[in-house]
Amino acid sequence: MTPRLAWSLFGLHLLALLVGTQMPNAWRNGVEHSLNIPFSLSSWAHFVVFCGMSLLLLMRPLACTARWVLLLALILALLTEALQYLAVDRHPRLLDVGIDMAGAFLAVAIMVVCRRWMGNARPSAG
Repeated sequence: MTPRLAWSLFGLHLLALLVGTQMPNAWRNGVEHSLNIPFSLSSWAHFVVFCGMSLLLLMRPLACTARWVLLLALILALLTEALQYLAVDRHPRLLDVGIDMAGAFLAVAIMVVCRRWMGNARPSAG
């Protein structure tokens, strides 16, 4: 993957996050009801988007540090919740920040496990 593609995919995740954040509550509820799902699509979508964005930043070619990725995720989580003050019939919740951060932490955990596994998979010298 080229850096340009990685940043483009990150931008698409960010766009989906901002559009979803500003979607009026009635529209969001309508989508969830039309899909007939027994859980909140919004919470899962935030979890998946934050996990995806974090993985993109952690993987090569970007290879950002986990500390930087988690800080950026926290800033984005707080920003998207603050932006809900501007959306019709939407209310910011700290629980949603926690859901967003859980997605980012899962991405960091995945990368730690993958890097350790890849490190153990290398042939030994000798």
